[in-house]
Amino acid sequence: MQTRYAKGRIKLKKGEYQRPNGSFEYKWTDRYGKRHSEYAKTLIELRIKEDAIRKDLLDGLTGINLNLTINSYFKIWQKIKSGVRESSFSTYLRLYQRYIETQFGETKLKDLTYSKVVLFYKDLLENHGLGISSVNNINVVLSMILNVAIRDGVLRTNPCNGALKELKRKYAGTKKEVKALTKAEQEVFEDFLKKPGIFHSLYPLITVMLYTGIRVGELGGMRWADIDFEKNQIEIAHTLLFEEKPGQKGSVFSLNPPKTKTSERKIPMNPKVRDALLREKNRQLADGISCNVTVNGYSDFVFLDDNGSLIHYKKLNHRLDRISKAIDNEIKSNGTVNGLTSFPHVHSHMLRHTFATRMREAGADIKATADIMGHTEVNLTLNTYTDASEDFKRQEIALLDQIKTDKAG
Repeated sequence: MQTRYAKGRIKLKKGEYQRPNGSFEYKWTDRYGKRHSEYAKTLIELRIKEDAIRKDLLDGLTGINLNLTINSYFKIWQKIKSGVRESSFSTYLRLYQRYIETQFGETKLKDLTYSKVVLFYKDLLENHGLGISSVNNINVVLSMILNVAIRDGVLRTNPCNGALKELKRKYAGTKKEVKALTKAEQEVFEDFLKKPGIFHSLYPLITVMLYTGIRVGELGGMRWADIDFEKNQIEIAHTLLFEEKPGQKGSVFSLNPPKTKTSERKIPMNPKVRDALLREKNRQLADGISCNVTVNGYSDFVFLDDNGSLIHYKKLNHRLDRISKAIDNEIKSNGTVNGLTSFPHVHSHMLRHTFATRMREAGADIKATADIMGHTEVNLTLNTYTDASEDFKRQEIALLDQIKTDKAG
């Protein structure tokens, strides 16, 4: 091959050309036989690009559509998702749709870098109120998706690797806490639902959640066959999951085993829960409501809307949001109710926290509480699900005075 030179007698390598306008071009062929050209103003700039191209050629990355976005690969991962439990996938799906899809999902894989991932997580922490544990879960989802792109030869490395290392140091302790309702708030909450009105039909459902600590998915999957009114107990046998399909109205439901083996349990019914379930059964009979949904061959679900359809967590949280605002408005219009001047925003998981906190305040055995809630470890119940009210703290510290009194006696 004839040796070629650029102006100034600079020797050109194979595939390098100097154009009439003085700029430079590098021509190469990808693994599919397609010809490509790369341009630069100087030979130094061109050779930097050449090095990157040669590395991609060696790794088999050239010729692939790097205009694919994170959202594109999410759809691919969604189809295969091997080794992922349905219950876990449902959580991953919610995280992806809420935080990644619209804010970061349209990023092209060719433009995706470690620094962009770090900045995305930093934005979630600083501007969206998320704690480091929540962002860690988002990192798990994004990392799994990009690992598929790596296996397909679209990416060389995963930019999620190590992206949280420095952020964890800086934002340690920023875990977003879920607060329990105080006794006063719970009393106002229950009294509001007892009153006739558009929210009264939710009173039995809320009562069951407040006095059993049941997860919202377990509540949705509860069937009348799971309730034993003779033994006064509820068997937790399934959890209801749902998936929203792109371009499809409504949700696709599935019924899975509970979250863990420990989650398969029997919960004793106190009189309040028993009464609430009987009220719900009588309400549905009186209003002519019957279950019109079959999921994995199962029907006869306990909690239904007025059309006989299932109530999933989004629908429930939407109603809880409306109830919270209504109670808050009522309190503010009266100036104060039960010593409260405002009311917090309530969501379904908050009711589970409230149950654990009331059990703690009542002096219940922590192992029994963990078993009722379906926890694998007592520490999870202690550290994650119990708040200490100010009244309870005063009550506990007063025990020190009791010790002094006993010694004096």
